[in-house]
Amino acid sequence: MATYNKETINNVLHATDIVDVVGRAVELKPASGGRFVALCPFHHEKTPSFTVSRDRQAYHCFGCGKGGDAISFLREFDGLSFTEAVHRLAEDAGIRLEAESPRGSGEDRQRARLLEVNSFAAKYFVNTLRDPLKGGEGRRYLNARNLREETLERFGLGYAVDAWSALTDAARVEGYDERLLEASGLVRRGDRGSCYDFFRNRLMVPIRDTSGRVVAFGGRDLGGESQAKYINTPENAVYKKGRILYGLYEAREALRKTKRAILVEGYFDLLRPFDVGIENVVATCGTALTPDQARLLHRYVTEVVIVYDGDRAGIQAAIRGVSVLTSAGLSVRALTLPQGQDPDDFIKAEGSEAFCDLVDSAPDFVTFYVEMSRDRLGSIEGRTSVARELFAILTSLDDELRREEYLKRMADTLNLNEWSVRSEYQKTLRRTARQLARREEESAVSGNRICQDECDFLAAIMSIEPFRAKAARVLEKAELLQGPMVEALMKVLAGAGPESVHEFESDEARSLYTAAANQPAPEAERAEKLVEKRLARLLRDGLVQESAHIQEAIRQADSAHNSEHVMELLAQKMSIDKRIQELGAT
Repeated sequence: MATYNKETINNVLHATDIVDVVGRAVELKPASGGRFVALCPFHHEKTPSFTVSRDRQAYHCFGCGKGGDAISFLREFDGLSFTEAVHRLAEDAGIRLEAESPRGSGEDRQRARLLEVNSFAAKYFVNTLRDPLKGGEGRRYLNARNLREETLERFGLGYAVDAWSALTDAARVEGYDERLLEASGLVRRGDRGSCYDFFRNRLMVPIRDTSGRVVAFGGRDLGGESQAKYINTPENAVYKKGRILYGLYEAREALRKTKRAILVEGYFDLLRPFDVGIENVVATCGTALTPDQARLLHRYVTEVVIVYDGDRAGIQAAIRGVSVLTSAGLSVRALTLPQGQDPDDFIKAEGSEAFCDLVDSAPDFVTFYVEMSRDRLGSIEGRTSVARELFAILTSLDDELRREEYLKRMADTLNLNEWSVRSEYQKTLRRTARQLARREEESAVSGNRICQDECDFLAAIMSIEPFRAKAARVLEKAELLQGPMVEALMKVLAGAGPESVHEFESDEARSLYTAAANQPAPEAERAEKLVEKRLARLLRDGLVQESAHIQEAIRQADSAHNSEHVMELLAQKMSIDKRIQELGAT
C-alpha cells in the first residue's frame, strides 16, 4: 500500500470539512462559536461532551479524552489505517491521489495484504463452485435453497472443496506467504508444522465491510459431520466481528431510501429477502448485537425492525437487541415469526408480501417485550419485574413524547397503576443518572487527565492574537521543559492548521490541543492573568531544568579539577537562579 507525502495529506485535509465527516456518523447539534456537540461515539454518556470545531477542523470528547482531525476520526470510528483514512477522505473530496511511496507502515502493508488474499480467496471459492468437477456439492445445496443466480453472484457465494490444502496450494502458486494465509484465518498450521485449509467442504459466504472489501468469510458445513454448522474467519487486523453487519454494503442504498432496517440473524435469513426484492435487510450472523453495530446502523436509518427466529433463543436475542438499539438512539420494533420459523422459511412458505405486511405491522418494543414475557404476567411480582426491565431500556430513550406513550402502554398491558409506573420509573431514572455520572467521572479521571488551566491557556493563545504574539516573543529563545503542554503550545505558535493534528508525537499533546481547539477562550481578564502566569511558569520550569544541568556540569568539572571552568559555571548558575527567583513561585 502506498503512502502519501505531507503536501498531499494537507491538500486532502484542507478539502475536507470535519463536520461533514463526523456528521455522517453521529447526530451533531449546533453550539456556540462554530462548534457542534453530540453524544460521544467512543464511550457511553447521557450528556453530550463530544465537540467538533469547524474553524479548527478538530474534534474532542471532554468525557473520554479522545480527539483529533478527520483522519483520526475515521481511524477510530471505522477502524481504518492512516492511509485508508486518507484515501477515503480523498475520494469524498474528489481528489485523485498519486502514490508517493510503495512502502507504507507495517500496519498498512499487513492490512493491504490481508484484503488482497481475501479477494483472491473469494474469487477462488466462486470459481470452485462453478467448476463442473469440483463444485457439485455446493451447487446441489444452493439448488435446494432455490436462490436466483443473480443473488448468488451479487453476494459472491462460493464453495470450499473437501480437501486438506486446496486453497493453501492455490494461494502458494499465486505467491502468497504461509504466514499471511495464517494471519488471514483461511489457513491453520498443524502440530507437525504443515498448513491446512480452515474451510473444507463448506458453502462459502464472503463478508464485506462498508467499502465492499471482503474482510472475512462464513462457512456452512455441507458434510453433516462437523460439530459446527457455521464457522467464521477469526478476528484479525481487517475483521472485527462486533463492528461488521453482514449485507450492509449491499443494503446501504435501500437503507438510506427507506430509513428502516430489517435486522435478521443468519446469512440465508438475509439472502431470501434480497432474492425476492426486499433489500433493506442486514444480519448479525449469529453473534449478539453490539453497540458498535447499532451505531453503524444509525448512520443509515432511524428505525430498526428486529425479525429473529421464533424459537426461544431467537426471542431472547431479540429482547437483548432492543436494549442495544434503543441506547443507540434508534426507534425499535420487533416480531417473531409463527411456528418457530425463520425469515427464509416464512418467505418460501408465505411469500414476500406476507413478510412485508408482518414487518409493517410489527409491534413497538414495549408491546413485544410484554408479549414475549407472558409466562411471567400471572403474578404481581412477574409484572413488576417486567416493568423494571423495560424501565432500564427506557432510560436510554431521549424522546420524551415516545417515553410518555411507552409508560402509558406499559401500565395498560401489565395491568399496573399508571401513576405508580411513572413514579417508579422516575426513581429508576434518578438512580441510573447517578450511576452514569459516577461512570463518566471515572472515565474522565482514567481517560482524560487534562489540566483545565493548561487547556484554558492554550485556548486563549489560539483565539486571541495579542496573547499569541506575546507568547511567541517571550518564549522565542527560551529553553523549555519538554512535555505535552510545550508540544501543543509550539504547534499553536507555529500557526498549526487542520493538517497538523495527526502530526503530534504524543497522544497527551494531541488531546490537550484538540480540547483547547474545541472550547471557547476564557473571558479577557482571566485570560490575561492566565497567560501571564503560564508564560512565567514555562520560563521558570525551563530555567530550573537548565540550572540542574549546570549543577551537573559543575560536579564533573570539579571532579576533573578544572577550577577555572567551575567558576564560569557557577557564575552562569547564579545568574539563572536569580532569574528563577525573580519569576517567583508559579
